[in-house]
Amino acid sequence: MQLRIGIDSYSYHRLLGEVRPGEAGPARRFARGALDIGEHARALGADGVSLETRFLGPAARLDTGMLRAAIEPLELVLAWGHPHGLEFGANEEALRDLLDWLELAPRLGCTLVRCVAASPGFRGRAPAAEQIERTLRPLAAAAARASRLGLTLALENHGDLRAADVLELVDRVGDEALAVCFDTANALRVGDDPVEAAVLLASLTRMVHLKDVEPLDGVTDPVAGPCSVPYGEGVVPVAKVLETLAEAGFDGLACVEIGQLAPGSDELELVERCVGWLRAYGSSNG
Repeated sequence: MQLRIGIDSYSYHRLLGEVRPGEAGPARRFARGALDIGEHARALGADGVSLETRFLGPAARLDTGMLRAAIEPLELVLAWGHPHGLEFGANEEALRDLLDWLELAPRLGCTLVRCVAASPGFRGRAPAAEQIERTLRPLAAAAARASRLGLTLALENHGDLRAADVLELVDRVGDEALAVCFDTANALRVGDDPVEAAVLLASLTRMVHLKDVEPLDGVTDPVAGPCSVPYGEGVVPVAKVLETLAEAGFDGLACVEIGQLAPGSDELELVERCVGWLRAYGSSNG
């Protein structure tokens, strides 16, 4: 398969100032933000980066020229919504923020923007059917804006909804601008089999947030989730997921994403090992 390798900037969350429950503080920081991310991604030979808007500051204050220069010549995707997204339609300010980022995306050369309905902390607060119903209006408004701007809006399974729920949302919105960002570990966290979830969403998937993780046994914090590990060393059948997506014609970025870090882990080393695994996989399956 023609594998295009990306890195999602959440992989560097500690270096960008976010330490999750149970994580140790980093020994260093990315003092230059996107400049450091772009430098690391280029050094690893990545094809693109998915930048979490949480780490970019308000959309209204963003220096688009500087950001684009920091990332060039890599493909740039905006990943909106961490940590809680649209809060299943309960947060009107979140919708306004998403619309602001959509308006900004073309100036950055983006054609794809990731969004999320909610987060693991919102899962189970109400029946899934109610959460889906409340999300339809804001998601449809965002998809309509994306369509007008010539963008694709990719809804991620964010530890909030099962793959079948994501599929229902996309189908019910019914806008061709709305697609899917598939996250392998988030599928596992809500009880989905990652391969079966990939099969269900493959035809709609435009980007992958690729994680391998330790077993879920003993994970008690719904926000933290299982610790990330190098591809092939955890419980996510990463190769099978990629094979499934390739069979459906997937040609988007397969983005390395690091979630929870185990004590003593180094995110830069982990990203490098995952990129190396993807390069070897792509070479042997080209």
